[in-house]
Amino acid sequence: MLSFITKSLTPLVLTLIIIPAVLAQQPNTTQDKPKEDFVTERQFKSKIFDVKYREPASIANVLRQLGSGFKGAGISANNEFKTLTVRDFPENLATIEEAIKRLDTPAAPPSSVQMHMHVLLASNRVGPAPAGEIPVELKDVITELRGTLTYRNYELITSVLQRLTETNRGLNGSGLTQIPGAQSGVTTARYEYSVNQLSFVPSASGAQSIQIQDFTFTLVGEGIQGRVQTALNLRDGEKVVVGTATINDRALIVVLIPKIVK
Repeated sequence: MLSFITKSLTPLVLTLIIIPAVLAQQPNTTQDKPKEDFVTERQFKSKIFDVKYREPASIANVLRQLGSGFKGAGISANNEFKTLTVRDFPENLATIEEAIKRLDTPAAPPSSVQMHMHVLLASNRVGPAPAGEIPVELKDVITELRGTLTYRNYELITSVLQRLTETNRGLNGSGLTQIPGAQSGVTTARYEYSVNQLSFVPSASGAQSIQIQDFTFTLVGEGIQGRVQTALNLRDGEKVVVGTATINDRALIVVLIPKIVK
């Protein structure tokens, strides 16, 4: 009798062991879904900011890093109405508002340079005093030239004053001047000049230098033909002998004096 009961219970025990194992393998359909990365509408605030001086889209590109990054937050720019619309947490709105005040300021006026060009004719000719009086600002330049070159006489044949900006990076000009002829008397000569690719380059000290990719000056008249062409790197207020060109027994000398104007 005892042996019968043991045999009858064995299948029942096995069944009870298998059922929990099967149930453990079934997927948990009641598992919680992952939370979405956004907040409720009531936690966000919206505000429209006026932009007075800069382009709204360019400011918006800078401000995006100051947003919370939550889904539903954002910054939109309208260049037509010059506004920025911001939607985010109140604390982010306050931070963005302060940043707009710092960024939306009038742009600094572009740098410009007042370029004073003097053209000299040097020679060793004996004759009456030159008609063109040497400007006071060139007295020290003439002294240096006499110590460097072999010419004794220096005559001013023309002076030109021009102004260039970062947006107007080049110019061309021309004119007529009266100079001593190759043989005798006075002849009319034509001069032309050009400045191409002017740019302002800041230095480590904060001062600006003036770079000109190509400067050209030509003088043509009876028995006269001279040309000066070079690239330049100028400092503010510096007096620079740009170049010299030999014209028979004379020399054409071009002097530039740049002055940066804010």
